[in-house]
This record gives sequence, C-alpha cells and structure tokens, in this order.
Amino acid sequence: MHKPCTYARVKHVTTEARSVPNKRDIILEATIRVLRERGLSGLKVEEVAKQAEVGKGTVYLYFEDKQDLLKALVEYHTQRFYADAAAITAADRPFRERLERLLERRLDFVEEWRGLWSAVAREAAPQGKKAWLTGLHRNYQDILERFVASGIASGELRSDLDASLTAAALAAFGCNPQLDFPREAYVRQLVEVFMKGVRA
Repeated sequence: MHKPCTYARVKHVTTEARSVPNKRDIILEATIRVLRERGLSGLKVEEVAKQAEVGKGTVYLYFEDKQDLLKALVEYHTQRFYADAAAITAADRPFRERLERLLERRLDFVEEWRGLWSAVAREAAPQGKKAWLTGLHRNYQDILERFVASGIASGELRSDLDASLTAAALAAFGCNPQLDFPREAYVRQLVEVFMKGVRA
C-alpha cells in the first residue's frame, strides 16, 4: 500500500493573514458560490472578495492569483470529502452500512461539482494537471484500500480480493447518473451490485 500523500501548500503568510481565523476558508466558500452563479468565465477576485465580505487585498494575502485560488479551492473541497470518507469508512459499523454512507457522500460531492470540476481543475493547474490530480486521487485510493482491507479482515468480504483493484473499482462508483433516478433507490442499487461481487 502506498503511503498517503499530503498536499498542504507551504507558502509565506503574513502576520495579518494568520491573525484572522478561518478567513481563508471563508474566501474559498465564497469562490464556489461565485462559480455556481457566474461560471468560471465570470469568476473575478473582486466578486469573490465581495461575497466573502473582505477587501480584494485580503484575498491576495492568502492567494497569489486566480489560478492559485482555484487550485486551493479544488484541494480544499476534495480534502474535505476525503476527510469525511475516511471517517465513514473507519467507523465501527458493518461494511455494507459504511459503503452505503460513503456512496451517499460521494454523490453529494459529485453533485456539488457537477459541470465545474474539469474546467476548474484545468484552469487551476494547466501545466501539471495530470500529476496534480493523480496525487489527489491517490488519497482516495488509500482510503478505499483500507476500507476494503477492513472488510476482508472482518470476514464480510471475500479473502481472495485484491484490495487495491477492488478499491479502484469502488472509486469508479458513485457518479451521479445523467438521467433522473430516485436517490435512495440508486444508492441501494449501487450497494447491491458492488456487494454481490465482493461479499464473502
């Protein structure tokens, strides 16, 4: 199993920036609101500052430019999803229950980013996009490998499963369908299909 990757950005932050708790997160949350309202082409630092109720200069205390802001936004929301996924999959519950909750959270994440993810990621890291996204996805793969391994260890999943490949297959689950299906029924079907292939 690969060592989990971390992507904390180390950069100079002024004393003023450090003195304001959660201001960076407030700016990032404002950014996603602006993106939803105006799209990527309409994203302006001035509008983000207005939504965050801070001065434009405050945004630049935390982010070098719009590209830096977008990269931080992808990492921020992705790492929040990974933190939730790690907590869900590590819970002391049957594998099937954890799987259902994980897929529900995954659908929430996909829905939140519908129509934005590819464009934002492309704009955030035009040169090193592939390596950067691969690094982010590695975190999710590691979480899922531990999840699958826990199911094998508890006897809920087949012992002959390859944890890495099974985790990779699970990572592909949970994309929102383009057609409109009842959410609960869709999640139950995903769980049933996956469990039929891995159940001990």
